[in-house]
Amino acid sequence: MSDIGSRTAIAEIRAVIDDWVSAICRKDAVCVLAHCSEDCLIYSLAPPLKAPETGAEGLERWFATWSGPLGYQFQDLEIVESGDVAFALGLAHLSGESRDGGKSTLWYRQTLGLKRIDGAWKIAHQHESVPFYMDGSLKAAVDLDPGSAVEWDAPSKPPMAGVIAYLTAQDANAAAEFYGRAFGAREEGRKYAGDGKRLIHCHLTINGGALMLNDPLPEYGYPWKPPEGFVLHLVVDDGNFWWKRAVAAGAEVTMPLEIAFWGDYYGQLRDPFGVSWAIVAPVKKDH
Repeated sequence: MSDIGSRTAIAEIRAVIDDWVSAICRKDAVCVLAHCSEDCLIYSLAPPLKAPETGAEGLERWFATWSGPLGYQFQDLEIVESGDVAFALGLAHLSGESRDGGKSTLWYRQTLGLKRIDGAWKIAHQHESVPFYMDGSLKAAVDLDPGSAVEWDAPSKPPMAGVIAYLTAQDANAAAEFYGRAFGAREEGRKYAGDGKRLIHCHLTINGGALMLNDPLPEYGYPWKPPEGFVLHLVVDDGNFWWKRAVAAGAEVTMPLEIAFWGDYYGQLRDPFGVSWAIVAPVKKDH
């Protein structure tokens, strides 16, 4: 291809990527997928290890975890093309505010593979990754930015404080997704069993605290048992907001949210996995 043809192709590819990024920012799943080929393969930050881009449902669920538009941009984007194939690579920055009010920002590596199909450039492969700290912790280095200088001899972060609930759910993947919709859970990491389907570990953060999940593993002596004898308490500022969101997501009301005898709002819910939750919040007085 001539230099002029190559420059034209790169300009076309950059326009496709710019529109794809814009669609992500405004959470337009249909437009995002319109820029992808039918056989688009994704190696994303989220599990599983690889997944085909088959529909808008999963993307819509992820978009729904954010309260407003997303911030998404590339830095140092490089595009190379040859014939009907091209690659774009650079550093991506994602930012936004989750449904529970938490603000997130993340830099990661992004590579896009594109094919020219019927004269139009389509994203056929997406690959995202973050580096890991090589101090034995194997923690993802999600706190880096392009200007970060890592002090390799610095001590690792201290262990998490307090008592952490560790739940066994019949479908831990579904439970994690439900807790995202119902309680604004932010996922910190997942590890899958050898079958690639069941979770042996999932770390969520809800209301600033940690919650761990796994699937039943009867072959290792951990069969599923119905949860009983405990309630997970969420002490929050706006009880009405947390309550309505959980109920809208499908939590069952077992005790209405009312002013309790000690003066706070209090109510209990049961999630689809049999776990009982309590919402506790102060009664706000008008000034």
